Amino acid sequence: MKLILTIFIIFWAANASAQSSRYELDGDTLNFDMRAEDPKHEFTGQLEMYDSNEIAAYLFDYPEIKTLRITGPGGFMPAAREIADKLIRFEVDTVAFGECNSACSTIFLAGKNRTLEPDATLGFHRQWIDKPREKKYYEAMRETKGWKDEFDYLGWVYDVLVDNLIKDIRFMESRGVNLDFISETLETDSYNMWRPTREELLAGGVITQ
Repeated sequence: MKLILTIFIIFWAANASAQSSRYELDGDTLNFDMRAEDPKHEFTGQLEMYDSNEIAAYLFDYPEIKTLRITGPGGFMPAAREIADKLIRFEVDTVAFGECNSACSTIFLAGKNRTLEPDATLGFHRQWIDKPREKKYYEAMRETKGWKDEFDYLGWVYDVLVDNLIKDIRFMESRGVNLDFISETLETDSYNMWRPTREELLAGGVITQ
């Protein structure tokens, strides 16, 4: 009996540790490290669509959450937009630690108050297309969407990219980011990363303190 109880405790502790590696609640702060593993999902080391549902669940289940502390290399932009909408609705502050790039910086901008830890940097660039992901999407949705071929699909992708670009510009404007800063992010191509200084972030309206 003792052996069974010991095995159960070890299993429970290991499972609890694994579950807290990606999302960790610390008082009124939710820590989100998109580089970490979530045992319920395939590990990719970046932002994924399931993160939107997970963070929404935390915000609904723990109304005491006041701050999202975040880091990560970026990832799936639709997930970033959904998370940003939820943070704005709940009036959550954001704090970046380590490198917070691309989609991570989009989430960061949703914070009511936005601050950087001493080691933190934010990275910005234009949207890019993840070819393997897009190919899978095309193959999965071709019949549903009625695309005749890949050229038909690429036309749809172009329209979506233009629409998302406009949405992203309006989003940054709505968060108090000035036009000069927005222009600089658009001038940085998809394969590079612009990491502004703390002074540039403050002047651009990205961080609030």
